[in-house]
Amino acid sequence: MSALPSKSKGLPARRNVNERVPAVRCKICGGKTYPGLDLGAQPVGDLILTRADLRKPETFYPMQLFHCLDCGLTQLGYIVNPAVVYRFFPFVSGTTQTATRHLQTIPGQLVEMGGLGPSSFAVDIGSNDGTLLKAYRPFGVRTLGVDPSAIPARIANEAGVTTLHAFFNEDTAKLVILEHGQADAISAAGVFAHIADLDSVMRGIQILMKPTGIFVSENQYWLDMLLTGHYDNMFHQHLRYYAVRPLARLFAKFNMEIFDVRRSEVHGGSFRVFACFTGAHPIHPRVAEVMAAEEAARLYDPDTTMEWARSIDVRRRELKDKVWGLVRAGKKVIGIGAPAKASTVCSYCRLGPETIDYITEINPLRVGKYLPGTHIPIVDEEQMFTDPRPADAGVLFAWNYYDETVPKLRARGWMGEVICP
Repeated sequence: MSALPSKSKGLPARRNVNERVPAVRCKICGGKTYPGLDLGAQPVGDLILTRADLRKPETFYPMQLFHCLDCGLTQLGYIVNPAVVYRFFPFVSGTTQTATRHLQTIPGQLVEMGGLGPSSFAVDIGSNDGTLLKAYRPFGVRTLGVDPSAIPARIANEAGVTTLHAFFNEDTAKLVILEHGQADAISAAGVFAHIADLDSVMRGIQILMKPTGIFVSENQYWLDMLLTGHYDNMFHQHLRYYAVRPLARLFAKFNMEIFDVRRSEVHGGSFRVFACFTGAHPIHPRVAEVMAAEEAARLYDPDTTMEWARSIDVRRRELKDKVWGLVRAGKKVIGIGAPAKASTVCSYCRLGPETIDYITEINPLRVGKYLPGTHIPIVDEEQMFTDPRPADAGVLFAWNYYDETVPKLRARGWMGEVICP
């Protein structure tokens, strides 16, 4: 167990001296936590606003990280009601080629590991528009998606990807078994950290998965967040920020173990964790190698997380100074891409319509709306090419798609400065 630092070193868990910090327990082991990076009160980043919404009150929620002294989990201290978070979820998995290609490598890996074929059944938790499940088609595997968001679930069903509109939990798992039987493979790509009732989901996986089945989750990797100094992956959907050690502790609670880990540079640093019932699959040496890398980086040392938080405050000031400096010099600044991380950055760095004229977007579910909290208008990407006064600079909020996005913008003649937050 790591020792709690005697001082927070300028990272406020308290708004004033007399305000008591509420106790936050670890969602995996129930252990004590200590407070870390605090981004202040923020709106739900994906609850983008209509023009009519601008005249209505908005709700802001705490956004602060807490770190477990026992298993090492990093989590948000406050969980927003999932019914609020997913009331309108304007994210579509297949928006970019980069995300689609990466996501669709998962079925091939599971087919190879588990020997899946036409007699097999695979379930995707948080299946969105069915992008991942479509990659099972060449192998003839029967599939089912489960997703709580109505719009992506409808898009998937219309595309022929059978999708159940529901939150996944043990009750949902029992319903799926009645109609489809147990699953040979279960995936949760980019959503496993979003789940509020984690134990219920794990019990559902226990029920639904065959004794020799494979469960794979893909998450943004907490180690990479620290190594790269990124913070904008913090938003109210991302309740936990995983590494291998806390996940191993989680799976052990449910008679499961990690048998393989694969890292990726996607989304600024992600990792796939393959788990099975204890003893069902041989454990790859990569598991020990990745755990050793976490220890070598002192990932679970409180001093490491505190130093990272201080570096984030420096990045905040640098971005704010950069944008305001351009505006004061008479330059026009726009945003490029309006994912939830755009809301996190703009709220934390105090960037609004007075500094960023608009944010461009290719997702039609977001175009014509406004960023929550700061109310920056979201427009079709075409506007940056037809604008009578082209922007001098653009903040690339979707920086994780830099290699795909920037060459396309340059090819179409946009030559403004690209700023990565």
